[in-house]
Amino acid sequence: MNMETNHWVCMMCERDCSDGIHILSQFICTECEQDMCRTEVEDDLYDYFVSRLRSLWGEMMTLDPEQNGST
Repeated sequence: MNMETNHWVCMMCERDCSDGIHILSQFICTECEQDMCRTEVEDDLYDYFVSRLRSLWGEMMTLDPEQNGST
């Protein structure tokens, strides 16, 4: 039996990963997802994560309202 594993590039660390979450057209690996949850506001990584997530917000704002469930 041949089981294929899908891989995606994480929008945070840009590594090729197989486990994580999909948000809109982007992917965040499990490690980065956990890092984001543990990162304190004072941490330098916090600003990086916020800036990367803002790109998702911009993508969401360009979607057709019927695509994202808005009325």
